[in-house]
Amino acid sequence: MNTVNNMICLVFLGVVLWMLSGCITVPSDNSALTSEPAGMMAYESDGYYEPLPSLGKKGYFVQKLAPEVYFFSTGVYNNLFVVTSEGVVITDPIRGKGRLLRAAIREVTDRPVRFMIYSHAHIDHIGDAHLFAGEEVQIIAQLETGKMLKRYKDPGRPVPHINFGTNYTLSIGGITIDLIYPGEGHGKGNSIIYIPSHRIMMYVDTVTPKSVPFKNFAYTTDIFSQVRAIKKALKLDFDIYIAGHLYRPGTRKEMEEVLEYYYASKEASKEALKKVSFLDVRKRSKTKDVERLFGEYLDAVADECYRILKPEWKNRLMGFEAFTRGHCDIWNSFHRTHKAP
Repeated sequence: MNTVNNMICLVFLGVVLWMLSGCITVPSDNSALTSEPAGMMAYESDGYYEPLPSLGKKGYFVQKLAPEVYFFSTGVYNNLFVVTSEGVVITDPIRGKGRLLRAAIREVTDRPVRFMIYSHAHIDHIGDAHLFAGEEVQIIAQLETGKMLKRYKDPGRPVPHINFGTNYTLSIGGITIDLIYPGEGHGKGNSIIYIPSHRIMMYVDTVTPKSVPFKNFAYTTDIFSQVRAIKKALKLDFDIYIAGHLYRPGTRKEMEEVLEYYYASKEASKEALKKVSFLDVRKRSKTKDVERLFGEYLDAVADECYRILKPEWKNRLMGFEAFTRGHCDIWNSFHRTHKAP
């Protein structure tokens, strides 16, 4: 009997020590314990979004946009290819998806690939170009794209055979494809691929339909030039555009909407810079590190810019919660270094 009592005491003592050590947390109120991770109560809802469609077993889908023009998508990345009587023209062989693009082309035609067009040099968009390179395939890209690829010496991204400056026209099998360089923005060399006969355009990484731009405007090198380039794209006569990302083409109206967001975020940045005082941030701050203090000020400006944009844009475009503060940062930097608000 004493042995049993001793065991009960030892178990009781162990439970008490376990609780005191913090392994069990007893809520301070009478609410039930929850398995939700810390911070979930502060989660912001998504706002506007479009669910991704099922890709099925193939892992891609193809949509016919015009008699010779096909849209190819893996759900997150996309491009187009053109089938003519003299062969196929492909654009941006997406890294890791080149074999799927080849399968998609074979669903449509047995004709060989004759031309490959790079929209720009970024590896995520053209990383599988080596799968299509060969003696019969001519690669075309803007001059700056060619310079970068020569510097990278990446066997996955063969250097172009044809390098153009501002404009280049490819005519094959009765189809004309215009390549237009609207200037520096999303990196040097990022070009528009335009098929005037079908009013179809491909312009990558700057204006994804029904979405705010990607993080920090997709790491733009020149936000002013990027906006100007979108305005140039909108001067073209098109109904459909391919953005390089997500699962569907966009419309002219959707490109105009994203450009409107560019301007709205610029104006919100100007307003936030005027409203947020560095001295007020300094009074509230606990840091003694001047660099951290300045960082806190810039974060406060970005937060205010985000709050200004939220009522109108969160329920209009995807990605608002993920990327808007970064857009505000880019415009804040622009206004502090290039053009005062």
